[in-house]
Amino acid sequence: MKNQVSRYNIEVEHTDNMLLYNALTDKLLPVGFKDYAIIETLMENLDAFSEKFPDLYAAFRKSGFIVAPDFDELAYIKLQNKRKVYANNNYRITINPTLDCNLRCWYCSVTCAGADHYKERMSSETVESINNHIRYLVENRKAGSILLDWFGGEPMMYYDEVIRKISDFAKKIVEEHQIFFQQQMTTNATLFNEKRIREMADSKFNFFQIPIDGNERHHNLIKRYPDKSGSYRDVVNNVNMISEMIPNVFITLRVNYDKQTLKNIKDIVNDFSETAKKHISVDFQRVWQIKCTDKERELLKKNKEEFKAEGFNSSFWAYKPLMFHRCYADNYNYYVIHYNGKIFKCTARDYGNESVIGNLQNDGRIIWNEGLLSKHYEKAGFENERCESCKMLPLCMGPCIQKNYEVRVKNAAFRCMYDNVEYSLSNYVIDLAKQRNLI
Repeated sequence: MKNQVSRYNIEVEHTDNMLLYNALTDKLLPVGFKDYAIIETLMENLDAFSEKFPDLYAAFRKSGFIVAPDFDELAYIKLQNKRKVYANNNYRITINPTLDCNLRCWYCSVTCAGADHYKERMSSETVESINNHIRYLVENRKAGSILLDWFGGEPMMYYDEVIRKISDFAKKIVEEHQIFFQQQMTTNATLFNEKRIREMADSKFNFFQIPIDGNERHHNLIKRYPDKSGSYRDVVNNVNMISEMIPNVFITLRVNYDKQTLKNIKDIVNDFSETAKKHISVDFQRVWQIKCTDKERELLKKNKEEFKAEGFNSSFWAYKPLMFHRCYADNYNYYVIHYNGKIFKCTARDYGNESVIGNLQNDGRIIWNEGLLSKHYEKAGFENERCESCKMLPLCMGPCIQKNYEVRVKNAAFRCMYDNVEYSLSNYVIDLAKQRNLI
């Protein structure tokens, strides 16, 4: 049996080079067009390649552009996926103190999903049950690590009543058992102050996802307080303060963009301190109700380049090399504890009874809906003909288990997220080459 060309080799043209990228190994090699013409021919005759250019051939083997005859790349992806999803004892738990919010945004996922919440919040009894659950994970499940991920609604609305009480308990018990512990939060960043940030730094908060909806004028048209005043200055000031007070913090500034946002988004650059820029990664996310056109794609590309030039990091959500799963929620040890003690698998869906995968008990145990869980994990998201034959599979890993389950249950048409992606694979590969100083 002979060596073979990887099925995940991707070629991207750029100015004077052809960029050779392998989606499975995340290796990237720029090759001049003249040399590429020779390599392209050699890749069709690997015996001649190995004889004429043994060192280059060995480099191609090492980088995964050429693979051994007994190496099944798809089988390898499936194994890595199983390891990521099942073979660990690390827990990531999202906690929703409430679905209520102190702002009023027209595209809110809670409102659009039709989630019933009646301005409720987590009770003291449920707080105690969550503390008991953390104790159970530490003492009975022998958790390797615990990550608490605060979500909502706006979780900071009940900082004292919920977040502080659970954080203090969790920090104490994990330190007693020497378990790795972190916390993070998705927040509109309007309810911080110095005291709270200092307490959160002590409680191992080191990541925040904070949305911003454009420059000050555009943001304030969308993210408004009930009295109609805008929140932009509060958000910016608090981002700067968090960056100063939590030295190891990582902040994803999520730019939710509609058809107007990208036109003037660069206006925000000078509002963030130089310290904050070092901690911020700008993540452009299209408001899901808005369709993307070529105009938005060009603006997105331009803005990403400009933000990088100003000292910000900027990634794009659709491409995740070496992850081997689509979403953190695919992990078997990930789940959402709702304010009422019901357990869900995903925060991007309605919190209806038909989606409940378990119920939290007073003693901290969870009674699982094994039937529904079994259906979720019946297949990996990419185990379908279209995904398994796609060169981009290692970057994507197909739909998450929640979407895959919904497609199967509803017998709906499979939709590839790359069908209308805002940032092309070519742009992604060119960005990688620039980041690695290859071009």
